[in-house]
Amino acid sequence: MSSTSSGVAAVLPPRGPLRAYAATTLADWIGNGLFHTGAALFFTRVVGLSATQVGLGLTIAALLGPAVAVPAGRLGDRFGHRRVYLATVLVRAVAFAGYLLVDNFGGFLAVVCVIALAESASRPVRSAYLARLADSSALVAASAYSRVMLNIGFSLGSLGAGAALAADSRTGYAALVVGNCASYVVVALIVARMPDGQPPAQRAERGGPRLRALRDRRFLVLAALSGLLYINADVLNLGLPLWISQRTQAPTWSIAVLMLLNTALAILLQVRAARGSDTVTGAAVAGWRAGWALLAACAVTATTASLPPVWAVVVLAVGVALLTAGELLSSASGWGISYGLADPHRQGEFLGAWSLGSDLARAGGPLLVAALVTGGGAPGWLLLGTLFLAAGTVTVPVATPGKGRGAVTFAAPPRGREQPRTVRSRLQSSSGGVSDVVE
Repeated sequence: MSSTSSGVAAVLPPRGPLRAYAATTLADWIGNGLFHTGAALFFTRVVGLSATQVGLGLTIAALLGPAVAVPAGRLGDRFGHRRVYLATVLVRAVAFAGYLLVDNFGGFLAVVCVIALAESASRPVRSAYLARLADSSALVAASAYSRVMLNIGFSLGSLGAGAALAADSRTGYAALVVGNCASYVVVALIVARMPDGQPPAQRAERGGPRLRALRDRRFLVLAALSGLLYINADVLNLGLPLWISQRTQAPTWSIAVLMLLNTALAILLQVRAARGSDTVTGAAVAGWRAGWALLAACAVTATTASLPPVWAVVVLAVGVALLTAGELLSSASGWGISYGLADPHRQGEFLGAWSLGSDLARAGGPLLVAALVTGGGAPGWLLLGTLFLAAGTVTVPVATPGKGRGAVTFAAPPRGREQPRTVRSRLQSSSGGVSDVVE
């Protein structure tokens, strides 16, 4: 294989529906990168809101959004995940266009809440739709490819937003909103042409109590543990900039360099980091490794307060590399466990519950990270790292109770009449021949 084809293989899944799915992620996050890079300035300079109003509106929306995750997943289970996902994309396109008409806090709050609800509804049905396109051997890898596209797309969008930020005009900021809306239209056009995967009639076998996912305490605990590991994103986006600017001698421009380092490593290594996480056991071990990597990242970063500028940047780069390793491993762990333990006949519902539990667990992440980093200094970093290690360590016995390193069986069969099978065989049965359309 040539070096060129090897590079393509690192970022693109095989031809067919999985590549189309990855393309939707790329288009989606180009738009997100465009808008979110200039969002704060759009809200304050164009809409005319104060920073406090923007923060309040976003907080209210963030608290409201997760409420629809499980109902949206159930809708996808019943009517088809692709259809519900397409509907959420169209709602987001219209809602973002609404920003162009907003000129007060009330209008902003209404629009941002609709967007938060649509985004929260989109996550579980999008993930469940992927499970209908990929067989068991490709599912976690497909999620990794999608994450690569996310990083590439957001980077491209952020670069594209530079012109608007440089112009600093109402027209330029409005163009960012229009560009994001256009990205959703592109996503909708791609999704509309993609296959449904397994027909809804073949997924309709249901029984037992309603909202079973919310009664599965083990599943929800694992979702919460995964959410705690996901706080690594707040460390990168909030904790590290605060630490560099307030506690170290590193130049502030190094923040941008370290962010680029994180993005580059994520693009190059996400697919490789996800290998071995296609079983619950493997995914649990990835969570354990993520905990250790994140503890090491926090410990290394804590040493930079007293270092001279050059050495501070060098050591911070090591810390970011370790932080990125924890990010990639925790992502792979979350994919493997959530897909592996979700009821195949209620996949949207279970992934909605996973999204809900994970979001609630990480809701206090920004406050926790800011408090520990700015107020705690080096001990604060070590305490944060210990939290990560604890979450990763507990993941293993909760995900694989009484099991060794071999295959792990489902906690409870959907209808009570199936014999326990391994996660791999269950995923194969739930893919229902979808692999025939994947090259």
